[in-house]
Amino acid sequence: MSVLCDNCTMSGNQDLEYSDLAAALHRASISVDAADCHGFLSGLICASGFADPKIWVAQLFEDYNPKDTLQADTFRQLQQLYELTVAGLNSHELDFELLLPDDVQSLRERAEALGCWCSGFLSGLGMGGLPEQDKLPDDVRELLNDLSEISRVDFELDEPGEGELAAFEEVVEYIRVGVLFLYDELQPASAPPQVQ
Repeated sequence: MSVLCDNCTMSGNQDLEYSDLAAALHRASISVDAADCHGFLSGLICASGFADPKIWVAQLFEDYNPKDTLQADTFRQLQQLYELTVAGLNSHELDFELLLPDDVQSLRERAEALGCWCSGFLSGLGMGGLPEQDKLPDDVRELLNDLSEISRVDFELDEPGEGELAAFEEVVEYIRVGVLFLYDELQPASAPPQVQ
């Protein structure tokens, strides 16, 4: 189960797991982390309201070949992840979640994946056409600066205690809520989600 800060999966009807996507990316020889992929797709959606497959396929696959069964399977999983992400960002229940490793993984692995998620998200925002920093509200700029800092943190978490685990969960929740806020700022009263 792709467990996040409060032991919830990515969404109530979600059946795509972090480990499944990571395995599919590996089989298709894509050297991008699953969290990075989700962050990237989330950033594209936040910046433009949707994610054009021509952009994200070219960004994630070196040479996409739809006849390659491993690549085609990975593409289908990424498309499913995209659809779940659009639904989560547009949900009235605010059930958008970050796709991160299970909480059975070490905190170091989970924290590194969170850094990858933030890095991918910022890349997706840039590719999706985020307005110039000086045209953004102060609270959006502050959030983007925080995400940039989190993406570069070097995690020293050999023997984490309860305090470190709680702090990690708070950071994940801060990012989750921040992404929902940013989506509302950049896509106000968005039209029904466009599934590509």
